[in-house]
Amino acid sequence: MAAVVGSMLVLVACDPAASPEPSSSAPPTQDLRPTQASSLGPARNLPKPVLPESARQNTKEGFEAFTQYWFDTITYGLETGDSEPLREVSLPDCKMCNGYIADAGQVARGERRHVGPRWTVSSFEPNMILDPNRNAIAYFFLHESPSQVFDSTGELVDEYSPGVDESPKVIHATYKEGRWLASQAGQA
Repeated sequence: MAAVVGSMLVLVACDPAASPEPSSSAPPTQDLRPTQASSLGPARNLPKPVLPESARQNTKEGFEAFTQYWFDTITYGLETGDSEPLREVSLPDCKMCNGYIADAGQVARGERRHVGPRWTVSSFEPNMILDPNRNAIAYFFLHESPSQVFDSTGELVDEYSPGVDESPKVIHATYKEGRWLASQAGQA
């Protein structure tokens, strides 16, 4: 009996139908490593910007931390095509915000590719006295990293040099329900 069972095991082990080979039609393993944006495509698997705890405060420091975070969400949207973090901290009628959301949409649809820019806010001067629209206003300067914009084929269509824009910028933001929301930004 042991000889019969042993010979059956040998036959099963040698029978290709008994132990099928892995199918070549199996879906490829998805690469989950973070990949920076390039002329070849948008960034993938990048961590979303994290709102600092200080940016949750209705203070001058909180307004400044929020403003830096707001710019970080723009870069994230431009590089990945994911505009949700920017939408979450922008009012629906913010023209500057909506322009960047539209740019991120082009990336999501494969029409454009952005590499950068990274912005750093400096010389932040907030006015916490609310304007008639209940916005705080701040003036600041931006340090900008080099950046590039590519079309859908990977051809370079725009390139920006690093530096500090010498013209002051302004942001209008409202604080409600425990958080800041951008209502407008641009040249001062």
